[in-house]
Amino acid sequence: MTDLAKAHTRPFSKHQSQVLVVDDEPKNLQLVGEILRRDGIKFIFATDGAEALEAAKEQSPGLILLDVMMPVANGLDVCKSLKSDSETENIPVIFLTAAAEANNIISGFAAGGVDYIKKPFIQEELLARVRTHLSLYETQQQLNDLYSSKSKLITTLAHDIKNPSSALAGIASVIIEDIEKEKFVHSEIISLLDLVRSSARAMTDLVNEILDEANAEENHMPLFIDTENSVSEIIQHLVKLNELQAKEKSIVLHYKPSYFPSVGISRRILTEVFDNLLSNAVKYSKPNSKITIRLLPAIEITDGLRVEVEDTADLINPSVQETLFQNFSKGPNTHNSQQVSHGVGLAIVKRLIQLYKGMIGIKHRGDGNGNIFFVEIPLSS
Repeated sequence: MTDLAKAHTRPFSKHQSQVLVVDDEPKNLQLVGEILRRDGIKFIFATDGAEALEAAKEQSPGLILLDVMMPVANGLDVCKSLKSDSETENIPVIFLTAAAEANNIISGFAAGGVDYIKKPFIQEELLARVRTHLSLYETQQQLNDLYSSKSKLITTLAHDIKNPSSALAGIASVIIEDIEKEKFVHSEIISLLDLVRSSARAMTDLVNEILDEANAEENHMPLFIDTENSVSEIIQHLVKLNELQAKEKSIVLHYKPSYFPSVGISRRILTEVFDNLLSNAVKYSKPNSKITIRLLPAIEITDGLRVEVEDTADLINPSVQETLFQNFSKGPNTHNSQQVSHGVGLAIVKRLIQLYKGMIGIKHRGDGNGNIFFVEIPLSS
């Protein structure tokens, strides 16, 4: 591949990349290159099919101008190869064809081309077609990004609503059962209703905070707030919230902090991170066991905090640990959980932790009787 010229006379968006021009005739390459250069369009050259396929993969151009008649592999075969490869299938291809090769136009469309330009080139026509298809490609990429962003937002929103709403349903069930059996204790009812109130308040702010977070992430900026939140206080609240599910499996949640850091991150985001770790531990741990939650200074990063959740679940094989942090990836089937998992919680946690320059990981307990999930978060921006 020969990069003869690149122009930067006008700004390009992140999607409107260079044009790959493929022709075995140097004069044609020079002519097309000069036309594109004068219009401020970046471009690269390839002189045969093999170079074209390599350049398309390495450079990801926004458009390919492809000569039909070339030695070894003609343009039609090259186009078919491009369209059969997932890395290059979406790059639009315009065929460059001589008048005598007009019968190849239909074959070109069948091979996956989106347009054609006849030789000898007319500058205005070539530029009009190039601009049109670059613009279409850019728009398509922007739509793809928008779809991906909205899908991620919906996934996060659905997951965030699911956890507190399930907790509220569980608390309500306990209150109703105690009242019906006339076994309720006034102080316990007050405590449970206090949990309902705090959870409901958190859900009230949910949508706005997620939208703020999505906007911050889109601009590659973490969302810090002026008011700092007590990490210990948030974890203590989540321990109480998860005790109902833990008691159903006779699991004890052990949390006795001696370290009390605060961070300028929204309460909802901190809750999202820690609740996923804690609820998963309850979900997958063995009955009649103990889950230990620790809050301590960071070990891996400088000036940060570390939260560890030590479960009694089946050991997670190191070969599959990283996949747990991918969207819709679920842990191994286990008899310890009767609940349905959609496999998005840990992916959300990882995304949030990375947004704040933190880290997340898994390791086996020293006694081999479970796993330790841990996160580390910087104390300042």
